[in-house]
Amino acid sequence: MPIYEYRCSQCGHEFELRRSFSQAEEPAPCPKCGGKGEKLLSVFASKEGFYIRTPAREAFRKPGQAKP
Repeated sequence: MPIYEYRCSQCGHEFELRRSFSQAEEPAPCPKCGGKGEKLLSVFASKEGFYIRTPAREAFRKPGQAKP
């Protein structure tokens, strides 16, 4: 199951939940105050050894840039 990030609209607390794809867009209850948690956009990262590996170059080409 994927992990999703949420932010509470009442207290601002950020938290993560493991949920199925079908539950991803549903509001999540805040573990601190019980308020409505809104889904945040997440950034992908992969772990290699003890370091977090980030892309070596931008994922998308800029307008007018030729294919490599």
